[in-house]
Amino acid sequence: MERHETDDTRSRIARMALAVALALVAALSLRKGKRLTGALAGVGALALGATATSETPDLTETLEIETASEGDKLRCAACGRPIRPGERRRPNANHETVHDTCVDSAE
Repeated sequence: MERHETDDTRSRIARMALAVALALVAALSLRKGKRLTGALAGVGALALGATATSETPDLTETLEIETASEGDKLRCAACGRPIRPGERRRPNANHETVHDTCVDSAE
């Protein structure tokens, strides 16, 4: 068995154990009359149980969420390189998005 499979098995067991624990918390909270706590714990138990029993460990694949592809990334109009999240950028004179350094070098 490969290391990745062992890690996946351990992760799945941990998620199942947490789902069971949250289900118990939900049942006890609902029995005590704490509806909000019981409902939140129940939703958490369902989410963890769903991810633990699915074939794919990735939540985005489980929920079928599409992520941005390479072609969808924001690109600098001056140099053509992708603009990564957190990089400083601003519009140039033509109202195109460019890196701050590209605007400064063009002026």
